Amino acid sequence: MKLRVVLALAVACLAVVCLANGNSYSHPRPRSGQNEQAGREAAKRQLSQVLERDAKNKEALFGLGRLMADEGDFASARALFARYVVISPAEPAAWAYLMRCAVGEDDPKGAADAQRQIENLAPANLGLHTQAACWLAGSAFHDVTDKEFGLVMALARSQTSGGSLWFSRLGQCYELAKDTSRAARAFQAAIDLDPDTESHYFRLAHLFAREGLAGPASETMARAVAHYPHSVVARVEAGSIELEAGNPERALEIQRQAATLDPQSPAVLSLLGRIQLALRRYPEAIATLEQAAKLAPADAGIHFYAGQAWMKTEQGTQRALEHFKRSLELDANRASTYYWLGSLYFYRKNDYRIATQYLEQAVGRSPDMEAAHQMLIQSYKRLGEDEKAARQLRRYQEIVQQRTKAEAPK
Repeated sequence: MKLRVVLALAVACLAVVCLANGNSYSHPRPRSGQNEQAGREAAKRQLSQVLERDAKNKEALFGLGRLMADEGDFASARALFARYVVISPAEPAAWAYLMRCAVGEDDPKGAADAQRQIENLAPANLGLHTQAACWLAGSAFHDVTDKEFGLVMALARSQTSGGSLWFSRLGQCYELAKDTSRAARAFQAAIDLDPDTESHYFRLAHLFAREGLAGPASETMARAVAHYPHSVVARVEAGSIELEAGNPERALEIQRQAATLDPQSPAVLSLLGRIQLALRRYPEAIATLEQAAKLAPADAGIHFYAGQAWMKTEQGTQRALEHFKRSLELDANRASTYYWLGSLYFYRKNDYRIATQYLEQAVGRSPDMEAAHQMLIQSYKRLGEDEKAARQLRRYQEIVQQRTKAEAPK
């Protein structure tokens, strides 16, 4: 196999991983983890063989280093990129990966050294600096993070509307790292650069809502609705924001406005069903969401909420299971779907083995989901697997400690 093909395979593997980490219902279903791992291993073997024949092959060093970094083997990746920069010291992307490795190995000096190289070699490369800033998100390297994030934000002044996507990506990185201030700055920069893209408003508003900042969330969506007065999507998102912020009555008002624009929109009906769920009007929610599911049978989100509505009724267990399973068929990445399936099998079916299978998937996809950890521990105990329960408890305690440390005042 030619090296170019091997590198293409490595990039494909990386793309699959990026896709698998997404939570949007619009994403297609990724390949299985087994196929993905097999592709990675094949690429690693081929790249290693190239390096056996030519230890200074830059493409192979870079490709293999990237694969090792993606797998979390930062020591091996660092060694490969260190060899690369000896051969080609002016390649900023290699220094960026060295910074990523330094973050993975908790080496602040190495991160700072690599950051300086990136800045010197590619001071205006927005994509590279955005990626570097994303890798620093959530790290303990506060000075390096401040500097790199500041560099990206400073580049906003010289960007066109196309650069807004980089700032949206930056905001998502810092949102995941629970750095609300930086995430909000990045999302606002995306809006400033491209006020004609609805999703930029949505991301900022959802960030505010999740942080309990109902006022800024509503204000952001009011700007979006004003910018798109005839957009059903904007009003549905505005209603979702109000619902997320704990204002179901206001969400219902906005939903009615959206319904005047398109009364048969599955998204409008889904919003109504979710509002009815929040108001504990379960029979109405079931009827609304079933209607939405008929109109949009391939919408994983609608099936998810229909499952939630059915599980609120005494006789709705089987229908809830059917909707949750259909949602998984359409989107296998949503951790909460696994959690609710595990919960139903645990409490309603008393089938702890199946419950365990779903709960393991939930904590694997969302390590911070405390309820899933706790139920999984109990499920292991019900199965008599005390060793697994103890191991899961230790893992849960480690996650709690890490989160407490990350959330401590800086």
